[in-house]
Amino acid sequence: MKKSKLTIERRKARNGRLFVLPFYFGFIFIFLRCIYQSLAFVFSDVTLRPGGFDMHFVGMKNLSYIFTKDPDFNKNLVATMSSLLYKVPVVIIASLFFAILLNSKFKGRTFVRAVFFLPVIIASGVIMDIINSDTFATSLIASSEGMETTVSANSYGLTSLLIDMGLGEKIVSYFSYISSNLYDLMWRTGIQMIIFLAALQSISPSLYEASSIEGASAWENFWMVTIPMTMPMILVNVVYTIIDTFTDSANEVMKQIASYFTDHQYARASAMSWAYFLLVGIVLALVLFVSSRTNRSERRNGKA
Repeated sequence: MKKSKLTIERRKARNGRLFVLPFYFGFIFIFLRCIYQSLAFVFSDVTLRPGGFDMHFVGMKNLSYIFTKDPDFNKNLVATMSSLLYKVPVVIIASLFFAILLNSKFKGRTFVRAVFFLPVIIASGVIMDIINSDTFATSLIASSEGMETTVSANSYGLTSLLIDMGLGEKIVSYFSYISSNLYDLMWRTGIQMIIFLAALQSISPSLYEASSIEGASAWENFWMVTIPMTMPMILVNVVYTIIDTFTDSANEVMKQIASYFTDHQYARASAMSWAYFLLVGIVLALVLFVSSRTNRSERRNGKA
């Protein structure tokens, strides 16, 4: 009997399973146990003892505490959700703008791309630890904080100008927030920029040539060709930016959870973590729901 040969698709699937095999082992034997233990902490009163801890079932007591008695948790949740409305649009627009610039042809393009991606490398945990332990780097960070103070002073002038123009309070606060946190927001565009750059390079030049022959301007090409062709990656970047914003170590909720773990209040910290996790899931579900409804309406309009 002849042995059946593997097709290319099956070979790719087999190689893919081999590559993710370490993740399967780590998830089943390490991560899954931690998930179960943290979930058990939510409904228990945890008491530390030499060599371990004791758990006593208390039901919904921990969840009730963080939502009704904790003085900061609800306030931090509202602050996190508010910052999400500011950060996500700015990061998406800025990363798309940078990707379009870096997709054009000019000398030193590879070097400039590396410079724009450099904050992603610097923001990793090991590099930041080295920077924080470096006296010279610490002085540079202190200087950058002084620059942020100057930006805040400039944003006050921008706020006054917008108020004199008769704009609403919400619009004024939105632009003043962007002006005050511009450095931090631009720092977070590296991954999104790379994703957009890959999407732009996958667009066939024939589409732009056909639209140019029809007399379309560069502005019309952007809205009629670039945006529709990169729409799937826009959704990917929106989801990534939402998760990145929610899980940022500088996030007020994340700081509070970390402080509870530091104080060995594992039950309440776990309750906060799971409640926060469910909130992130609800936000992502809403984004995906709105995106699917938008795609369906566009398909119906196209068929009509």
